[in-house]
Amino acid sequence: MDASLARREHPIRNWWRTLRVSYWLGWQVETNWTDPLLFFIYSLAKPLGGVLIVVFMYFVVARGARGPMLGFFVVGTALWPFVVRGVMGIAWGLISDREHWKTLRYIYTAPIPYRAYLVGRALAQATSAVAPAVITLIFGRYVLGIPIHLATVNVQYSAAAMVMGIAGIVALGLVVVSAAMLISGEAWRMPEGVGAALYLVSGAIFPVTILPGFLQSVAQIFPLTWWLEAMRRGLLGPDAVTSFPWAGDVQVLTYELLVTLAWIGAATVIFRIAEHRARQLGVLDQETAF
Repeated sequence: MDASLARREHPIRNWWRTLRVSYWLGWQVETNWTDPLLFFIYSLAKPLGGVLIVVFMYFVVARGARGPMLGFFVVGTALWPFVVRGVMGIAWGLISDREHWKTLRYIYTAPIPYRAYLVGRALAQATSAVAPAVITLIFGRYVLGIPIHLATVNVQYSAAAMVMGIAGIVALGLVVVSAAMLISGEAWRMPEGVGAALYLVSGAIFPVTILPGFLQSVAQIFPLTWWLEAMRRGLLGPDAVTSFPWAGDVQVLTYELLVTLAWIGAATVIFRIAEHRARQLGVLDQETAF
């Protein structure tokens, strides 16, 4: 499709087409580095190895005790790969296009909305986290005895929370990638630093109520915090350990929706400002020879 035809195409159709193609590209980057059998084995071994490490850490701290907190811990561990691959993956996608593949200038000047391209890459990264999440939850249910039962799982509630959670993850990813556009030397390290900070304050492995009062307030402004809270309530039922015991289930889902919408709006504005600034400074495709 030439540039003049792309300009005449309806913006929504162009956005959707770019999203689909970039999703396919992102999925190919994630999965075509080896043969299907080895990729399948890797998809099983990596999440199981990760959950065993964190579960052993939990048992050491808890001195072998089991209880509701173990379910809190396992669900957070199962869902965190979505954050790693969605929030940090989108930034690494831009950095690898710029630094490793050296294709950023060609992608950016193509007649496509660049933000749609990045969102498609982020969604492909998030999709690759489905298998680790499912494997971790199955392991927790049948090996560790986590009370995840069909009779107590609220499927509609969990599905709604998951959709909003992915939207919030992509919004956070766009904010991180906006910073990556303007950073050169430390761009590779920045996504990991952001991920570590979010891991601490979002209630991934311990309730937000354990944090100091100031950090509890900070945690509530991130969509990840409400997403993890809603997913635990949906998967573990009424006996789940919660980060916000004062809030009802509907209230948690409402807060997740409002915070996610706020981050989507903020991410759109921040991305446009960062993109404009990077173009002004001429650093959008500047390589650092890292």
